[in-house]
Parts: sequence; structure tokens; C-alpha cells
Amino acid sequence: MYLKEIQLENFKSFGKKVRIPFLPGFTAITGPNGSGKSNIVDAILFILGVRSPKMVRAERLTDLIHKGEREADYCKVSLVFDNSDKLIPIESDEVVLTRKIRKAPLPNNPLNYYSYFYVNGKAASLNEFIELLSAAGISENCIVQQGDVTAVVEMGSVHRRKIIDEIAGIAEFDAEIEKARKEREEVERNLEHIEIILGEIKKQIRQLKKDRDDAIKYKELEKELKRHKSMLAYKKRIEIEREMNEINKQIESYEKSRKNLEEEAKRLKKEYNNKALEFQEIEDKIAEMGGEELIEIKNKIDLLKEELIKSKEKINYYRMEIAENDGETKEIDSKIKKLEKEIKRIEKEIKLFKEKEEEGKKELEKLKKKLDGLKKEVEHSDEVSMNIGREIAKLRKALIESKEKEHEINLEIDRLIQQKNGLLLQFNEVKEKKESFETELNEIESEIREARQKEKEKHRSKERLETKLFQLKKEEATINDRIRELDKEIIYLQRELAKLKTKEDMTSFSRAAKAILDARDNGIIKGIHGSVAELVEVDEKYAKAIEIAAGRRAEAIIVDDDGVAAKCIEYLKKNNYGRATFLPLNKLMTGKPRGKALLAVRHEGVVGFAIDLVKYEPRYHAALWYVFGDTIVVKDMDTARELMGGIRIVTLDGDIIEASGAITGGSMEARAIFGAAERKKIGELATMLRNASQEQEELTKKLIEIKDEISHIEDELSSITFLPDENIERLEIRKKELKESLKVILKEFGEREREAKEIEEKLKEKEGESRKIKEEMSQLQDLLKEKENELMRIAKKEILKEIEEIKEKIEEMEKDIRNAESQRKTKEMELKISVEQKEELEKRLEKSKKKIQEMRKLLNEEEQRYQKNMNEMKAMEEVERKLTTKAKGLQDKRDKLYKEIVRLENEIDTVSTRIEATIELISKAKARLPTLEAALAEVITEEEFKGELPSIEEIKKKIKELEEKLEKMQPVNMRALEEYERQDERRKKFEEDVARLKEQEKNLIKLEEEIKKKKKESFFVVFNKINENFQKIYRELANGESELLLENPDEPFEGGLYIRVKPAGKRALHLNALSGGEKSIASLAFIFALQAYNPSPFYVLDEIDMFLDEKNADKVATMIANKAKDAQFIVISLRRITLQKANHIYGVTTIDEKSTIIGSINLNEIEKVVEVK
Repeated sequence: MYLKEIQLENFKSFGKKVRIPFLPGFTAITGPNGSGKSNIVDAILFILGVRSPKMVRAERLTDLIHKGEREADYCKVSLVFDNSDKLIPIESDEVVLTRKIRKAPLPNNPLNYYSYFYVNGKAASLNEFIELLSAAGISENCIVQQGDVTAVVEMGSVHRRKIIDEIAGIAEFDAEIEKARKEREEVERNLEHIEIILGEIKKQIRQLKKDRDDAIKYKELEKELKRHKSMLAYKKRIEIEREMNEINKQIESYEKSRKNLEEEAKRLKKEYNNKALEFQEIEDKIAEMGGEELIEIKNKIDLLKEELIKSKEKINYYRMEIAENDGETKEIDSKIKKLEKEIKRIEKEIKLFKEKEEEGKKELEKLKKKLDGLKKEVEHSDEVSMNIGREIAKLRKALIESKEKEHEINLEIDRLIQQKNGLLLQFNEVKEKKESFETELNEIESEIREARQKEKEKHRSKERLETKLFQLKKEEATINDRIRELDKEIIYLQRELAKLKTKEDMTSFSRAAKAILDARDNGIIKGIHGSVAELVEVDEKYAKAIEIAAGRRAEAIIVDDDGVAAKCIEYLKKNNYGRATFLPLNKLMTGKPRGKALLAVRHEGVVGFAIDLVKYEPRYHAALWYVFGDTIVVKDMDTARELMGGIRIVTLDGDIIEASGAITGGSMEARAIFGAAERKKIGELATMLRNASQEQEELTKKLIEIKDEISHIEDELSSITFLPDENIERLEIRKKELKESLKVILKEFGEREREAKEIEEKLKEKEGESRKIKEEMSQLQDLLKEKENELMRIAKKEILKEIEEIKEKIEEMEKDIRNAESQRKTKEMELKISVEQKEELEKRLEKSKKKIQEMRKLLNEEEQRYQKNMNEMKAMEEVERKLTTKAKGLQDKRDKLYKEIVRLENEIDTVSTRIEATIELISKAKARLPTLEAALAEVITEEEFKGELPSIEEIKKKIKELEEKLEKMQPVNMRALEEYERQDERRKKFEEDVARLKEQEKNLIKLEEEIKKKKKESFFVVFNKINENFQKIYRELANGESELLLENPDEPFEGGLYIRVKPAGKRALHLNALSGGEKSIASLAFIFALQAYNPSPFYVLDEIDMFLDEKNADKVATMIANKAKDAQFIVISLRRITLQKANHIYGVTTIDEKSTIIGSINLNEIEKVVEVK
């Protein structure tokens, strides 16, 4: 991964769209002062998520927008990363992070700007930027700005230590400690509250005890009273039952006489029952096949399909979990093996360091003894030497005392300087934190507003969809209910229609007419109204005359039009049903009575025209004229004879005289074609059945549409996701925390100012003491040097040389021992961490293996359930298929059985009449029982009593005594029973809570201590590694020694961090005592050590070689060039040596007051426009 390109638009000095491409390795950027070099660094920081404008060298974020002749209203920066190694967790080989600031001077926007974030062109947030970059190891620490090097020197020791704290994640430990402390305080408050409640509950229990005892006694008396009342009822019941038994014996004798009659009916009833049972079974099967059973089977199939889908999802989930845990198990096992090897290696190294340390100490002791011997030999060589030796010893002692005093004063001066620097740093930190907080607060509020606005829109959309969904589901339920009602109605109508058709005597209708009416009833042909006989109503007294007048024309079928008539004729031909007459309403023509008929109708004895004696709908008038014409109905044959000739006449008795004079008459079998109830009901039922079927079909279509719409809405609802409240809550908590911190810092500001003045006064005093002691030491050193020279002049040169050699060896040996001891301690810490990691991994391994076993068990069970449901579903589908083909044959069988059942019913009725007489005798005998049964009902008791019982009088007396006792005890608080039990249960629960909270309090105290311990351990792991990095890097840069020192090694968080270095050929000094160049090298070594702990794929360094001489600048540039083999380095510099080491060089210059990038160039071209040092 590396930074491929920076895209700038209206950013600071870059007043137009500028693209700066980068390549892996070491890239140097140079240009004249003020050309905009550092603005490139600011652009990168702008993307990395800085919250304070100060970090990008601006008072406000809107100051980042380019100000030219025409000032822009926005600026935009994009960083393009090569992500082929997927360090940034996005499935893309290239990731573009874009941040945009747009001015927005609005009344409701005090910031006067809006901030936008994009990831690969999609809207994002600052937190998403930070999370993505952190995953790749990129943060603000990857960038070293101008002044960062000197800041390391100037910052206080505590602030310097806090840099290590930040890397070690100490803030997280502090947050956990604070959380545990707050939880413990909450537990303590709860404990105190519960103990108060518990005391109150115990007090209430003591008060309730007396009421409870009275209530118990009262209940016992009530129970005894109830028992005696039951005993009384039991005695009465026994006497009534005895009397009823005697009456039942009388009834039994009547039952015997009825038995003979019932034997006669048995055969008929048995046959009837068998036929009826068979009929009902067929009815039920037909209903089930066409309705409820088939629906139930379909529902079961649907349920099984749902279960199969759920099972499949569970099986996939269990398999995925097993695979993931199996992979994790292998990974953990591999890590454990690596750690075991690492532990063995560390233990071996610790042993070697211990041996080296012990050997060094032994050797050091020998050298010190030898040195002491040589010194004594020199000092005691003669009297003069001894005198000089004594004087030297006194001078050395005085010099040591002065040095110790000077050291104490210097320490005090250092401490005061550190305090002073710390206070200055705190002033700056307060200001920077305030600005940082304000910027962060604005970003947070912007994010909260945007998030809440989005949530509101989602809620409105959700509410609208839910309202619509509710209405649709309500409509769906209504339609489902109506469809179920129609299913039952259709089944009922089909049954009734089948019964009527079975009973109907169709002899009066031709086969063709019957077939057409059936086609209408079954919905085969549309537009058929019915036969003439069906569509008219006739008064019973005219029925015979109208039937004769209509003749066979009564069977004529009325249809909508001639097209329907043609379809009907084709249907008859196709099925060979015969012939029928059809009356198409669109073609029929009406007529008028002839003159003779009009005269005859006025004659006495004439009833009227036949067409006027039937009721029909006006639209059927032409059809009825075709049937009746001007036929006249008269009362009798005598009237007909008077009027006969030229007109058609029918008598009420059914005799007919044609217009030609032909007379037909005599007796006839009543057929009741017109107005027949059965035929009319069949028509009505058929219409109802058609309407119900049509309504069901329309409702089913509508139901499918509604279900589709419901499914679409549910998909929309499921796609609406809401942000967790924890995100906004976390931002609000952070906002509150920063405000509180700011209040504390501002409060301390005044105190620190006063302390700074006191420190300044003390510092002046100590500096005066330091000057005085240095003068004394200078005098002592001069005297000592004089005496030592005097002693050396008389001492042997061989001894002097040997003393110097031994001193050098002692110094080297002490250094080796310290190094061995430091390395041993570091390795011991590494060993401890590795052992703890191994133990933790072993626990995770066991847990993972256990989970795999559980998942495999669940997988096996779910696979068995899946197979079982699959087999059941296949069986159901086969049953469904068979049911749909079986119903037709059963309907024919049902019709035959119905005729048999009607015959048997008539025969059974005859036998039943004879049995009724016998039943009447039994009823009279039973008439005596109701009074006894009523009395028995009043004395019903569930309790049974055995043995000899007291008399009824004795029982009544006892009942009276008990009632008097209960009355005397009143009023009784019966609720005390429940209340006492309830309060006692509360007492037990609260006592359990007290025990639980005390245990929780103890655990939280223990947790705090454990976190503090881990916090310290974590700090030392990071500190030791950074110290090791620092020593290595400083040695490489300065060829000297260095180390990081804690003010308080036992309690590192109560002190600061010092940097002590020993440049080549010089003594060890603190950072403040170094020259400017030495300070810069030490600071850079410290910064590089920090970066080495958490490596990043790329680094940006802004003029870090500014204060370095040629030699040190060369070393730093060489180091960067070497590191650039593993990471990308972008370095801004004006130093020739640095530019020479770079793989690529870009120039920045100013044209028309706008920064411009000069592409990849060489050093000679640069020197034409830039003064390179």
C-alpha cells in the first residue's frame, strides 16, 4: 500500500485543481520559502482527520479555502491510495478519501461552513476516515511537521511520557478503571438503598404477623363450617336418591314393553344408518376433496416448505460456524506452538544474560581490588607521597561533596525548568484543547444533526409504509375471512343444489332443455336466463289453465341474443342432447290481441288473457307473447262454447278449444311446471352459486395483488435500517467529557500562573547557588590537578599506566553489566507476556473446540429434521394430487344413496308412530321425577362422607355455633395472609440482592487492581521496545549511546520521561544540556523510535533536517533512504544532501500567487529556482 496521488482544489495556496502523483520509495519535495511546500503536508493532515485548525496552520477551517482575485467558496482534498494489498478494509484496489469544506454563512450555522467526507465517491464521516486509516496503521503520528523536532526538546517530561501512554493505549485502561470505579460506586449506592428497604420490610413483617395469625384461624373455622354444610347436603342427597330409585324401577317396567316395538324398527334403522353414514362419508369426502381437507393439505405443504427453508438456513449457519471455528482453532493452535518456541528461546536468553551478569560482577570485583592495591602502593611509596596522597584524598572528598551539592542544585534547577516548561506547555495545551474541542464539537453536532435528520426521514417513511401495511393486512384478513365464508357457502350451495336436483322430477322437461339449464347452472354458457316456466309466477287457481295454454312452449329457453342461442344449439349438437326452442330477447317481436279476442275478453265468465294472468319482468314480454299470444282463459266449458270460433280458449280445468274449433280435454296428471317451488329454488341456488364462485374468483385475484403489495412493502421496511442510539450517545458523552475537562483546566490556569512566578524566583536563586559552587569546584579541581601532577611526577610510570588501564576496564565492565541486567529484565517481561498470551490462547482453544462440538450436534439434529419434513411434504403433495381426481366419481354414488335414504325414511316414520305411543307411557311415569331432581340439585355436594354421621339436627346445631364464632372474630384482615407472604418473599429477594451486591463490590475492587496492573505492564512493554528502538536508531545516527529514563520507575504514571544521550567522545548528558544539532539528532531518534513501534505504510516529514549540519543531515537522509525500501517516505527539504538521496524529486513554485507543482526533476533544475543548502 502507498499514497498514489494527492488531488487539491482551492486548498490554501493551490488556487486551482492540482494533481500530485507519487511513487513508492523516497520522494523529496522542495521549493522556495512561501511557495506552498508545507501546504501539501497540511492537505494530508486535513484528510487524516485533524479537528483543530491550528494543526493545519489556520485560525479557522474556512481559512483553508484559497483566497485569490476571485475568492472560492469551497476547498477539496483527495488522497488516492494503492490498496492492492487490502490494508484498508475495502474490496477495492484503489481507495480515494475526499474531504470538502464549503462556506455556508447562514443564521443557523455559526461555523459559517459545512464539512463533507467521501470514500470512493460515497458519503461518509470523519470517524469512518479514522477507522479505515487506523486499520492500515495510518494516523497523525505518521506526519512530522515543522517544529515537532524542537517540541520534543521543549516539552515537559510528563508530556513526553504521555506520548508513550498514548501509544500503549493507557487511556483505554484509565477508561476501564473509571468505569469499574463508577460501577462500584453504583453498587455501593444500591446496597445502601436496598438495606434501607430491607429494614422497612422486616418492620412491616413484624406488624403483619398478628393479623396473619387471626386470618389463619378464621380460615380454619370457615373450612370447618363448609365441611358441616357439605355433610348436611350429603345427608339430604342420600334420602332423595333413595326415593328416586323407587320411581326409576317403575319406569324400567315400561321400558321393557317398548323393547318389542323397537326390535321391529331395528332392521330399518340399521339399514338407514348404514346408508346415511355412507352418504355422510361421501358428502364429507367430497367437501374435503374440494374444500377443507384440500386447503388443510395445501396449508400443511406451505408450512412444511417454510420449515424446510428455515432448516436450510440453520444448516448453512451451523456449517459456516463450524468452518469458522475450525479455522480459528487451527490458527490458535499454530500461535500456541509459536509461543512455546518463543518461551523456550526467551528462557534460554535470560539464562545467558544472568550468567554474563554474574561473570561481569566477579570480574569487576577483581579489578576494583587490584585498583585499590595500586593506589595504596603509590600513596605509601614514601613519606612525601603519603602526605600528598592524604591531601589528594581530602581534596577529592571535598570535590565529591561539591559535585553532589552541584548535582542536587542541578537536579533542582532541572526540576524547576521542567515545571516551568510543563506550565508553559499546559497553557498551550489548554488553548489547543479548547480549539480542538470546539472543532470536534462542531463536527459532532453536524454529524448528530445529519444522523437525526436521516433517522426522522426513515421514521416518517417507516410510519407511512407501516400504516399502508396495516391497512393492506386488514384488507387481506377481511378478504381471507370472506373467501373462507364463500368456501363454506359454495360447499353448502353445492350440497343443497345436488339434493334438489336428485329430488327433482324432470319428466316434464325434455332432455335438451334440462341439458341447457345444467349448462347455465354450471357456468358453461353465459347469457342463459332460463326456461319460460322458471321465469314466470302463476297464481295457484290459474296454474292448470296456464300450463295447458303454454304447452311445450313452457320449456322454451329465454336467452340474451341470437348469438347465445347459436352457442346453445352447437352445445346440444356436440353432446347429442336433442333439440330445444330458444327465445333471443334481441330478435323477438311482440304482438297485439285480435279484434275478436278483445271483444270476447269482456264477456261474462271470461277470466282474462293468459299473458295477463302470469307475473314476469317487462323485458320478457315478447317471449311470453310468443308462448301465449291472445289466448283467453275462461271459467268453464259452457262459457268457452259460447265464445268458441276464431279465438284460442282455455278453461280453468285445463280444457282447450283451438281457434279452428278443435276441443281437447279430460283428466290429466298434475305436473305443476309453472311456479314449481323445487325448480325455482334450483334456479335461485344456481344463481347464488354462480355469484359466490365469481365473487371468490375476483377476491382471490385481489388477494394475490394485495399479497404482492404487502411483500413489496415488507421488503422496503426490511431495507430501512436505523443507526444504533449508542453512536449518538457516545458522541454526547464525549462532548460532556471535553466540557468538564476544559472547566478543570481553565480553573487551574490561574494557579499555574502563580506557581510559574514562584518557580522563576526559585530558579534565579538556585542558578546563583550553582554559579557559586562551580567556582568552588573549579578551585578544588585546580588544587587536585596540581597535587596529582605532583604525585605523578614522583610515582612510577608503569604503575600510573596500569591504573589508567584498570579504570577503563572497570568503566567498560560496569557498562556491560548494566546492559546485561537491562536486557535480562526486558526478556523477563517478554517471557511473562508470552506465558500470559499462551494461557489466554489455550482457554480460547478449549472454548472454540467446545463450540464446534455443540454446532455439530445441532447440525446433525437439524439435518434429520430437514429430511423428515422433506419426506412428509412429498407424501402430502401426493395426497393432494389424488384428491383432485377422486371427487367426480363420489358425486354420482352420493345421488343414488340419497334416493335410497328417502325411501328408508318413509318406512321408519311408519314404525316410529307405533313406538311413540309406548314413549308416552314412559313420559307419564317420569313426570313424577322433576320435583325430586330439583330438590337433589339444591343439595349437590362434591364431598363424600363414610361411616356413621350425626343426625341432621346435630349438624345444623354445629353449623350455628361455627357461624357465631366467625361473626365474633370480625373484622378480619384476610389480605394479611397474602401481604405477609409477599413481604416475606421480598425480604428473601432483597437479602439475596444484598449478598449478590457485596460479592459484586468485591469483584469490582479486584477488577480495578487487575486493570491497574495490566496498565502498568502494557506501559513497560511499549516503553522497553521504544527504548530499544531509540538506542538502536541513535547509535546509527550519532554513533553514540542513549537511553530513555523514567523519573519514577516503580510508579511511572507519577513522573515524567527524560532522554539521556552520550554523543561519541562525550560524557552522558540530559537533552537540555546538548547543543542545538545534538538535540535535533536526539529528538529525531526519539520520533523515529516511536514510529518504529507502530510502523505505517507511509510517512511525511516536513523540513526535519532544517537545524542539522551537513554530516548529520547526511546520516538522517541515508536512514530515510534505507527505510524507504519498506515504506513510502515523502520529505519536504531544502538540503542538497537530502535531495540527492531521494528516488524522486518534485518542485513547488509560485506563479500568479498560486502554488504550482513542477514534475519529477533533477537537482540541477531545482538549483535554478531554489537556493539549496
